[in-house]
Amino acid sequence: MAAWDGIEALARDRTMGAAETADRAARLLAEIARDELVDAVEALLAGHPSMGPLWRLAHAALTSKDPVSAAEGFRRELAGDSTAAFALSPALPGRILTISFSQTVVEALRVRKPRTVVCMESRPGGEGLSMAGMVSAYSDVEVIDDDRAIGELPAEAVLIGADAITPTAVINKVKSLELVQAAVAGNVPRYVVAGNLKLVPCELPVPEPFQAVPLELFTGITLPAGLLQPPVVAERAAAVPMHPALRALTEQL
Repeated sequence: MAAWDGIEALARDRTMGAAETADRAARLLAEIARDELVDAVEALLAGHPSMGPLWRLAHAALTSKDPVSAAEGFRRELAGDSTAAFALSPALPGRILTISFSQTVVEALRVRKPRTVVCMESRPGGEGLSMAGMVSAYSDVEVIDDDRAIGELPAEAVLIGADAITPTAVINKVKSLELVQAAVAGNVPRYVVAGNLKLVPCELPVPEPFQAVPLELFTGITLPAGLLQPPVVAERAAAVPMHPALRALTEQL
């Protein structure tokens, strides 16, 4: 019962990012009875349909004969995803504009230590304040209004995280699309940094407050393997295995 209470609370949570949510979900699913696993997975995905790592966790749980081992293996892979930050660091300039809050983006900024990080307020939610607090130890930080950031692009590069990466798009916080489109028009480089477990082979529901940003709008997308071009990332996402029941669920949610 305690595990189910945790599943239901996690499905309602709107404070944690995709990786943190998936890590917590893996621990909870390891405690769920086998005959309740499908219901637990559906509850989590209904609560967070745009979080790629949850779909990857669901696939691992549904295709394994040992859900506990599957959860442990998933958590190990999730921990290894942080190496993407090191692959991106050499490409980042000294003044960076970012949106929302991403632990992987924080890690990339910690490694690079740019001169200035400009954080969009990222409404609704205001996650930009949390981002500013995290990176202020490494860089000078500014927090600015979302529309002003999009209109002025006060940086040498745009850097965002991802809740998921599909074969066609990066799913991230609302206004990411407008930000990236403005950067394209202004010839400002656009980068994504994310772990491998953000890759999913099918299109996901994108409820508010999230948006899908076409892959081709980005200068490069950084995974643990390195800084990659969008067509390469599209191929990698399309090659990820996904349980047929989960593919069907993406169309139902």
